[in-house]
Amino acid sequence: MVKGRHASSGSTGFYRDLGLMVLGILLVGAVVFLILYLVVGDDPPEALTSTTTTQVVTSTTLDDPTTTTTASTTTTVPQSTTSTVPVRPPSEVTVAVLNSVGLPGAAGAMTSVLAEAGYQTQQAADFEPLQDPSRLWYREGYSAEANVMLQFLPDALVEPLPDEELKPGANVVMVLGSDYEG
Repeated sequence: MVKGRHASSGSTGFYRDLGLMVLGILLVGAVVFLILYLVVGDDPPEALTSTTTTQVVTSTTLDDPTTTTTASTTTTVPQSTTSTVPVRPPSEVTVAVLNSVGLPGAAGAMTSVLAEAGYQTQQAADFEPLQDPSRLWYREGYSAEANVMLQFLPDALVEPLPDEELKPGANVVMVLGSDYEG
């Protein structure tokens, strides 16, 4: 005597149910994509894709302040903005040079070089601990100027000023480190 569904001799019911389930999932996915296509259309919402162009202009020589290099990058971000970072002329940048390498007169000599290049300078001083490599620390808003100063200290790291109380009044603090050769 045979009772119920489980009494069938084949297993075709399992495969039929599995096939119907996969077909149902595909059908639901197709309906969702159709609805999205009808609502959104061919153009994605502006909040999902937009273009930002950042332009950095820096002075590349001390002899000819009109020579500039422009670098542009384009990225996808939530909103579209355009900004230009101006580079102040040397006469509007105050620099303090610190000697962490222990080479006598190194900070004073670099201070003279920077003054001849038109920078406002503070009194040179010693600094501990030894920095490896040299550093160009900048106050907020003076990153571009610190990067221009890499021409005087090419292997230095350019970083935000780690201690706001260090050399008050200086926009950029140049720390001569173990890589400095004078």
